[in-house]
Amino acid sequence: MENGIDRVEDGWDLRPMRGVGVGEVVLGSTVRLHIGPHGIEAHGPAELTAGTEAFPVHAAARLNLDRVTQLLDQVVAEVRADDAGTLNVRFANGWQLDVPAASDGPGWTVALRGRHFLASAPGGGVRTSEQRRN
Repeated sequence: MENGIDRVEDGWDLRPMRGVGVGEVVLGSTVRLHIGPHGIEAHGPAELTAGTEAFPVHAAARLNLDRVTQLLDQVVAEVRADDAGTLNVRFANGWQLDVPAASDGPGWTVALRGRHFLASAPGGGVRTSEQRRN
C-alpha cells in the first residue's frame, strides 16, 4: 500500500518506523510508544525480550513498566503484524516487544502519521484503516 503498510506473505510490514528512535514512552492504562510521527499502543499484556530474558509487560496491571521505559531512544529495526494478530516490534539493540491480539478488544493499535491505522481484531486477525472504510 502507498501508506507504508505493506502486505507480506504472512502478515503486514510497517516500513515507515524503521530506523526511527522511540521519542516518548507514555505509561497509563496502556503502553504508548511515540516513534517520530507514528505511534504504537499496547492495550493489554505484552512481552519484552531483552537479550536472553523475557519480561511480561502490562500497563493496567503495572507489570514491569520500568523495563518499558528503557525503550526510550531505542531505534526501531522492524515492525510486523502476523495474520493471527500478534505485533512484533524489533529494535536495533536486539530487544523485541511482542503484543498479541486480545480476546475482547484490540490488543494493540498502530498509527502511521496519524492517518493510517493497523490494529489487532478482537479474538485475532488484523484490521487496517482501509478495511474500516468498506
